[in-house]
Amino acid sequence: MSPQKHPNLIFKPLEDLEISEVTRRQGECPREMSEILDNKPSWAPLSASQVKEKIAEEQKKPHTTIFAIYSGKEFIGVGEWSANWDTWSPYAWFIVWPEYRRNGFGTSITGTLLEKCFLENPGHEVTTAIAEWNYDAISFINHIGFTDIGKMRRVGMLEGKYFDLLFFDMLKSEFLDRRKGARK
Repeated sequence: MSPQKHPNLIFKPLEDLEISEVTRRQGECPREMSEILDNKPSWAPLSASQVKEKIAEEQKKPHTTIFAIYSGKEFIGVGEWSANWDTWSPYAWFIVWPEYRRNGFGTSITGTLLEKCFLENPGHEVTTAIAEWNYDAISFINHIGFTDIGKMRRVGMLEGKYFDLLFFDMLKSEFLDRRKGARK
């Protein structure tokens, strides 16, 4: 993985202004936001106070941060990094707002999160989960070099049909090999 670097990429705490924007963005990314905010059904968006409450609940977990993602002064998305369950195997997720997608931000954000996991923390593996309907995210995570490690069957419903949750991971050794330019 040779991430496109965005030198002005900044992770900041979520403040009220960003929470208002996250609330508004539910209409643009309803499925993704529903999954991340654990809001079912996706067609019934949360209020600003509900979004704030969901974020506050998640932030109470040890070794967890939810953050606003900026490129310079532009608020381009939101993410989470957590080693709550296992400091050796943290998980991460993020959403880049639709108008900023396909500009290298996802690759740059992923590279930064992997560096934080493997070079600044004791992680030996990072894991992510993607709903099987999210073809763009699956294609992206495969492009980055994550490995498909399994799925949870029928974890949710979309348009009256069950969907699976797919799991992917990357080991520290794989990350370090990719940084050196090695290929699988």
